[in-house]
Formats: sequence, C-alpha cells, structure tokens
Amino acid sequence: MIAVIWQFDVKKGREEEFEKLYGADGDWTALNRRTRSYLGSSFMRDQNQSARYLLVEYWSEMLVYEQHRTSRSTMLDEIETRRAELVDAMEPVGIYTALDVPDRWGPTWSQRR
Repeated sequence: MIAVIWQFDVKKGREEEFEKLYGADGDWTALNRRTRSYLGSSFMRDQNQSARYLLVEYWSEMLVYEQHRTSRSTMLDEIETRRAELVDAMEPVGIYTALDVPDRWGPTWSQRR
C-alpha cells in the first residue's frame, strides 16, 4: 500500500470551499472512488495555521494510482482548475510505503456517500 501526501495553503476565506472539494463527500474523493485501488484518505487541517491542510491518499499500488490519473485526465483537469482558484500553494510531500495503517471503516473514513 502507498500513501500519497500533499500539503495545501488555502487562500484566506476559501477554506470552506476547499474542504468541500477535498473532504470525504467532495468531488476529489468521489473521483478517486471510481477505482478499486483507492483505499481511502485522511484530510487534515493544521491547528496552528488554519489555512494549511494535508491530504493523505491510500492506494493499493503505485501503478494503478498512475493509471487512474491518466485515465481520468479530463475530470482531474476540471477539479485542478477549481483547486487553483482556492489555493495559494500546493506542495507534494511525497509518496510513502504505508506501514501499520489502522483499519478504516465508517463515516470518518472516506467511504461516506
């Protein structure tokens, strides 16, 4: 399992819109759910800098993650255009091998519909 981690600095006053786009019920998560390789995500806001967020996406394997990004390029472009209106900066933190990931289920995981 891999974890793809991103950091976002959101424009002041646009936090709620950003949370709707990337949250468990948002368009980003809905798009990712279209592939079986997507296992869920963790979406976090910094307690000291309220406009800073981390997104950790869990995927079963890197190859399928890359194929998903390629096959959904039109939809990704639309979401990325919306994101560009909401963020000042986006930083890829990295791609990690996920170790000791807790079992995830229920509405706090990204399976909400």
